[in-house]
Amino acid sequence: MSILLYMNSESAILFTQCLQNDFTSLLDKYDPLPNSLHIGYAEANRLLGEMVEDGPVFSLMDWAYEKDPKQLKLIHIRDWHDPKSKSQEDHLLQFGEHCLMDTKGAEFVFQSWIEENPNRAEIVNASGLNDFVDTNLESILKPYKGKSIRVGITGVWTEAKVTFLCYDLKTRYPEFEIAVCSALTASSSLSMHFIALDQLKQILGVNVFSSIGAFTEFLTGDQPNLKKRISTNARIASDKLNLDPKYPITDLDKQILLYLFRDCKEVECKTLDGGFSGNVVLKTKSIDHLGHLQVPCVVKIGNRDLIAKERTSFERIQEVLGNNAPSIVDFCELGDRGAIKYRYAAMLDGNVKTFQKLYGTMLDGSGLDRVIDTVFGEQLGRLFEAASTEKLNLLEYYDFQHKYAKSVRNRVETILGSPQNESTIEIFPGHIVQNPCLFYETDLLDLKEYNAISHNTSYVHGDLNGANIIIDAQDNVWMIDFFHTHRGHIIRDLLKLENDILYIFCKIETESEWNDAIVLTDFLHNQEDLGIPLSFDPPREITNEKLKKAYRVHRKTQIVLS
Repeated sequence: MSILLYMNSESAILFTQCLQNDFTSLLDKYDPLPNSLHIGYAEANRLLGEMVEDGPVFSLMDWAYEKDPKQLKLIHIRDWHDPKSKSQEDHLLQFGEHCLMDTKGAEFVFQSWIEENPNRAEIVNASGLNDFVDTNLESILKPYKGKSIRVGITGVWTEAKVTFLCYDLKTRYPEFEIAVCSALTASSSLSMHFIALDQLKQILGVNVFSSIGAFTEFLTGDQPNLKKRISTNARIASDKLNLDPKYPITDLDKQILLYLFRDCKEVECKTLDGGFSGNVVLKTKSIDHLGHLQVPCVVKIGNRDLIAKERTSFERIQEVLGNNAPSIVDFCELGDRGAIKYRYAAMLDGNVKTFQKLYGTMLDGSGLDRVIDTVFGEQLGRLFEAASTEKLNLLEYYDFQHKYAKSVRNRVETILGSPQNESTIEIFPGHIVQNPCLFYETDLLDLKEYNAISHNTSYVHGDLNGANIIIDAQDNVWMIDFFHTHRGHIIRDLLKLENDILYIFCKIETESEWNDAIVLTDFLHNQEDLGIPLSFDPPREITNEKLKKAYRVHRKTQIVLS
């Protein structure tokens, strides 16, 4: 979207909602809350960042105050209480004294911008949940009534003040196109925050962005200037960014790393397996500017909007996983690229292996039992414990769709070298199986679920393949790549990992191995109830050791989940 579209008139408005010290100021982890309405340590840290001057809110304000006032209207709404007012007495008694007029607690967390630019923004003093009652907000917005305006809202609380403002704007000014950004709004907890965001999207039709850059582009067509902050704040020199020579990265990704490690004087990066196409996944070891060795981190760089989506997907489950999951210590966006910096509570230096590589070193797979117990029992088990039954169309959920019929036929006929129109196909002489082309072309039309039925659902990792489970030198087990995390079918992660074990790790190289693979596949397909544990020993017809190993590891995953 070109910035020129906005130069001649205000076509966008940015609201900040209660971004004040008494609501959002940073706290030490075990400090008491200053009042009942402060969003707390974790949410304040997520909203403002560990280093406030580089955090999400300051990044947004830096961008907003550089915009031409003719292009972007700024409106700061603040909670503003008079302790002498009889009408506010009950409110202050209920929630404790907060945002008292002309006090430090009532100041905006970005107060310096207001003091330096006193005429740049409108300030609305509100003392209740409705920002239009006893305020000047309606008169401020009068020139925009009936006009098509893009409106962005940032601030707290997502389920209260932010939601009420969205509702009021949506009903009073239906021409306004409203958006919020997950990274620029906060609540008393992440769970309440995301529930509110989902409701804003589903009930009010508000645009909900994961990416700060996408949010600002929605308003004016451009995004915050990260390069300026790299040149201003970074202590690390580019020649002290020690990259893996086997995996070169772009100059843009190098700029992102310089920003993420701006408080360091040297960083060593090792490329890890994992991540979907176009991503860079690095394990990092860094030394801060005082010479201290920092805790190892994993950095993931990729498409800006997809990385932002991964960040919000992970944040939805972060509180549940606790120390079994990493924490997001920083993120950034530059151009069309984005990055997340994960810190792992106990990941130590040394060689890091993926589950897939570890699987390849095990003779019979028994050494993987502890890893599987940790992933499915201790980590994902926390999510599965909160499972509930919800209506779910499994054919749609697992993406079995007729539209793939042409692609499947092309692949099958390319492999076999001839048209395949019969009900069965012969892969090797004597090995006849059902024709998958017909399944996609005709069977799926008959199998279509017209009414979704209830299935067990919970939050799932969503892409639990062999590269997204890593084991460090001290045998700590971690999951990475939370891009596909969502609420879905409870056995999805089990099925994904089993698919890797049976069809990716276990390479079929001879006809003898093919024979055993067919026996194993038929045996597993004939298990009607996944809740009944398989026998410890594989079928006697299987003689190949790597297929026996695949069976044993497959059996272990089912036992843990059941």
